Amino acid sequence: MASDVRPEILVRAVEQAYNAVVITTADLDPPGPSIVYVNQAFRAMTGYTEEELLGATPRILQGPRTDREVMTRLRRQLAAGEDFTGTVINYRKDGTPYLVEWNITPVRDNSGTVAYYVSVQRDITARAEAEHFSQTLLNSLGEGVFGIDAEGRFTLVNPAALNLLGYEAEDELLGRNSHRLTHHTDAQGRPYPESSCPIYQVMHTAEPLEAWQDWFWRRDGSAFPVEVYATPLWRELGTVFGGVVVFRDISEQKRLEAELEHEAHHDRLTGLYNRRFFDELLEKAIRGTERSGEPLALMMLDIDHFKAVNDTHGHLVGDEILQTLSSVLRERLRESDTLARWGGEELMALLPATDQAGAYRLAENVREAVAARGWPGPGTITISLGVAEYRPGEAVKDFTKRVDDALYTAKENGRNRVVAAA
Repeated sequence: MASDVRPEILVRAVEQAYNAVVITTADLDPPGPSIVYVNQAFRAMTGYTEEELLGATPRILQGPRTDREVMTRLRRQLAAGEDFTGTVINYRKDGTPYLVEWNITPVRDNSGTVAYYVSVQRDITARAEAEHFSQTLLNSLGEGVFGIDAEGRFTLVNPAALNLLGYEAEDELLGRNSHRLTHHTDAQGRPYPESSCPIYQVMHTAEPLEAWQDWFWRRDGSAFPVEVYATPLWRELGTVFGGVVVFRDISEQKRLEAELEHEAHHDRLTGLYNRRFFDELLEKAIRGTERSGEPLALMMLDIDHFKAVNDTHGHLVGDEILQTLSSVLRERLRESDTLARWGGEELMALLPATDQAGAYRLAENVREAVAARGWPGPGTITISLGVAEYRPGEAVKDFTKRVDDALYTAKENGRNRVVAAA
């Protein structure tokens, strides 16, 4: 009973199958082969009726963009009695092209002779268009994108990533370990173990990585700062089989951040620290000297009669004098000392590990150097200075007031002199 209904069940199954099915004779030479069966999916895919297709040759589906090399390979493999798999452009009845994926299998009779060919076909136009769109999008992105497998080996690399990493072709990277090529060393030149790499961790923890900043290395051995996003790729069974890494070069961003930080901490005219940042450094230095017990001193100076210099010679000359004075002081300060523009023509120096006597000697040295050199505009300028040593437990405002008072006393007592705070 079951064997009696089996052919009918098979016919119904093929007729109602999702994929297109066509059966042809085995006559490969024109005008053959001839179509002897088409299912509903094939008729819907091509736009032809069953009557129009039966007895016709599948060549009616070919057109100007049908790849002749694929058709030659098809004929060669079928003539050899082999299965064929391929993709080609065919044409519907209304002339519209579509991309079809074929699987053709020879069917032999009892003597072993090929009697028919059964072709299962899928219209993959939408899939191909989606893949083309994805590839075009990937290729046009300004960000670098690369795929990796579970072992961290490159599986794809877009043109932006190749350019950023200094490579010319994807083949130079495919199959190679991404960490060893691009992330082997940290910014300080120390080896970067793969087990510590956040991208590596994505593959093992399955947790995405967002807006992580680090350094990548180019083919030529140079490094550049990057912002990285990494996403794990999951199999349907719930295991991670790879990941996608998106990165961008943030060199310009880092440069701008450094500029902004510099401007936030420095005086634009002299390049010295500004008063606000100097206050932060002073508080930190006081905490340090409270712990260590080492002396700490301040030196404050002011250009004598600077308003008259500006009024007589102009603000441009005054600006040049301030810039030159800053350079003179930097030449005489230690690397551990800190110099800031306190306000107007006033400069302040923070002198760690320096007592009041040491600060006084430095101030005299600076005063003499300023008085001895030639200056634009007036030719000669002098400065008045105050120095003060920190007293344990003293508030910052009291410390700076004492050195300011010492400077005021120096100016009140005739200028061009150094006064030590009481």
